Amino acid sequence: MVKIILIVVKRAYAQLQSILDQKSACSDINDPRFHYQWQECGKYGMMLYLQFPAPEAEEPGVTESFISSFLSRFIIHDLRDFLFQDILRFNYFYLSKAEQDEICLQARRNLERGLIGHRHQAFGEIIDQKIREYLFQHNNYLNVEGFIYFRLQDYQLELKQIVDEAVENYLTEKEYREFIRLLKYFLEIQQPKIDLVHLAVDESGQFQITDQHLKKIDPRDWEEFDLDELEKDSDYEDILVSMLVSVAPRRIMLHQNVLPRYPKTVETLRRIFAGRLILCHNCAYCRQEVKHLVNIDKPK
Repeated sequence: MVKIILIVVKRAYAQLQSILDQKSACSDINDPRFHYQWQECGKYGMMLYLQFPAPEAEEPGVTESFISSFLSRFIIHDLRDFLFQDILRFNYFYLSKAEQDEICLQARRNLERGLIGHRHQAFGEIIDQKIREYLFQHNNYLNVEGFIYFRLQDYQLELKQIVDEAVENYLTEKEYREFIRLLKYFLEIQQPKIDLVHLAVDESGQFQITDQHLKKIDPRDWEEFDLDELEKDSDYEDILVSMLVSVAPRRIMLHQNVLPRYPKTVETLRRIFAGRLILCHNCAYCRQEVKHLVNIDKPK
């Protein structure tokens, strides 16, 4: 007795065909009754015709397990980017095609690492089981994308959360790049008000600003900057960067204890000040001073 299953695939069917060819070539399926072929379905994509021996017991047989395995692999790996793109087109249609492509790439990177990647692999096992149940319940027709839409809603939600996070990160980075661009422009049109600023971190974890003679600078002396904003603003690092831009020093000497404590600030200063930024290489000042690094909380 044989069983026939029809599988309709709208997208990426070439990848499915490749998976099927590879898996069938190295599988234990040697029954001559196992047979498959492809047929075009116009705008619906391609239809896969599968014929195989029906299982005798009330459990999925070897061939059904084989079919569910390559279909779940296809959904998880080969349709993933298409599903990301669907989510972006539906929920973030206002983003350009280039932006959507960049976010899709970021979502894929996020998915392939860490806890998200392990959770995604666990979904593969769930999808495999759902396909087995579906095929075993006397069904002989499976539309892959319809199956995803109606029976894999948890998986769709998982992908949407990954895309949402990638969009948030992308927009945050975009705002940051615009912030950097504006500060660089403002710096270029400013006349330098000081030749050299030394930037270090004191024992309380706050920035210590000194002049070329290592004399402490009181930011209140810089009329262009309102220190009250520094004291009440939650973004301590951004306020410091804005302050330095406002006085446009010709050079900034960045001492060794700043980078471990404020890596984000250092990167921002590198982008804005570029050639004006000098990195200290264990100077006499740093050798004499205690290096206050990361053993205390950042200032609130």
